[in-house]
Amino acid sequence: MAQDRRPAGRSERRVPGERKPREERWAQLLEVATQVFYEKGYEGASLQDIADRLGMLKGSLYYYIQSKEDLLFEVISEVHREGYAVVRTAAATGGDPLERLERTIRAHVEHACRNLVPTAVFLHELESLPAARRDAILGAGHAYQGVFRDLVAEAQRDGLARPDVDPRVAGLSILGSTNWVYRWFRPDGPSTPEEIGVQLAAMAVHGVATADALAARVAAVGA
Repeated sequence: MAQDRRPAGRSERRVPGERKPREERWAQLLEVATQVFYEKGYEGASLQDIADRLGMLKGSLYYYIQSKEDLLFEVISEVHREGYAVVRTAAATGGDPLERLERTIRAHVEHACRNLVPTAVFLHELESLPAARRDAILGAGHAYQGVFRDLVAEAQRDGLARPDVDPRVAGLSILGSTNWVYRWFRPDGPSTPEEIGVQLAAMAVHGVATADALAARVAAVGA
């Protein structure tokens, strides 16, 4: 369903002295706010910090947002929207449900590793928002988590995942364990995002697949 992405409280007026196009300035505002929230935390950050980093007056921010909470909402919404697009695209590609689950986990991990700052802000500061605004971001049934949950359920229907696995618990486990990469992944570390994604995806699939499905996967690799 299409959504109105104009930020809460954002005015159509032109900011006096504004040189950059509004959409470019808005994107810069989100980027700078994300970095400041990452460095100082939501509670420790101020709109003045963000305005100073942008080289603009604090009052000019109110042409874009009404409050610091509005800005956090927009930052976290953007992070969620981008990540959700990544996993939905991966889940919709060809293959059986286990293959798509594996591909989706890899895509999620690689995206998180390449977007450490936004991922950290999302995971650290989501709870700073009121419940209603959190729900507005996550969607009914927690849509992001639902991508993983639904793939496990589909694998069960096809006889590829064990019937004793609870798809909801599996989805929570997969998303919780893969989200944690933001705490320990280092761009200059010994493993690339792709290598980490492959390993985490393989462990998750082995945790839900039937013995026959695993044997078939091994045979396909060896063929």
